[in-house]
Amino acid sequence: MSPCPDLEVLFAELEAGEGPGLDHAAECDACAALMEDHRLLEQDLFRLADPLPPASLVVNVMARVAQSPVPQRREVWTGLAILLTSLGAGLGFLFTSDQALGRMGTGFASTVGNSRAFLEGLFSGAHALWSTAGVAVACFIAVVVLSSLFGLKRLVGSPPPSLSEA
Repeated sequence: MSPCPDLEVLFAELEAGEGPGLDHAAECDACAALMEDHRLLEQDLFRLADPLPPASLVVNVMARVAQSPVPQRREVWTGLAILLTSLGAGLGFLFTSDQALGRMGTGFASTVGNSRAFLEGLFSGAHALWSTAGVAVACFIAVVVLSSLFGLKRLVGSPPPSLSEA
């Protein structure tokens, strides 16, 4: 019999799956017992590791969530609380700062004054486009609207979801 190999060499050959140390361990009772102890210890260590969640975890959780939807009343009250809080914070900022209130009034007056010129320019551009290429524009708008509607219908699926699911 050959002398027993070093443990590091034996375990390296065990990891590689081949080598003279493994051939020796097949014949030597002491090395075979050591390898069996190593295998049992490795098996115990793998059992101690955190187990992976089952593959159906997400499906099971989503099924339970679908079974007990949040009451619509709670969603409405939550949305109302968020709306009132944000409006209160915005109005509180406006009324506590004279500069903010003055800038808001000036900005609103400027927007009203400039909106007429903007709308006139927009309508004259639309009129020029329609008078030069009306059929092409109508076809393009129809394609965009129809493709958007079909895309949304495909995203939603056959039964449309309820408002709380959306």
